[in-house]
Amino acid sequence: MIEPGTERAARPRRRQVPQSFAHGWARAGDPIPRPVPPSQTGRRVAPAGTSLLLLVIVVALAVVGITRVRATTRVLELGATITELTDEQSQLQEQKRRLLAERAYLRHPDQISETARNQLGMVPVSPDLVQTIRVVEEAKP
Repeated sequence: MIEPGTERAARPRRRQVPQSFAHGWARAGDPIPRPVPPSQTGRRVAPAGTSLLLLVIVVALAVVGITRVRATTRVLELGATITELTDEQSQLQEQKRRLLAERAYLRHPDQISETARNQLGMVPVSPDLVQTIRVVEEAKP
């Protein structure tokens, strides 16, 4: 069993760190502080290569961010292109519908006879003006 008075003596004493002032000046009677290794001050020392690891992580995150922004931009550009092409397709389909209607109108027999009479000056043929042509085959020797 440990006695109450010996309990404190078993603990190692901490070194007293001299008080520092915000202005950086010390009094004449103050002892000159020795540099204390970080392991004795209770501060953790970063392992070697930590800054390089942090740099790699930051660069990797930047690359991922840039890639994501680029992909999003590409998707938006393709969406705009699809919209433009869809509009062009609907215009071309409307033009095709109008051209098919015009073609059907121009191919109608009444329209053809009217154009023949008015623009070309043609007249219907009377049956007495029709001549029949017969092809005679020659005898083979």
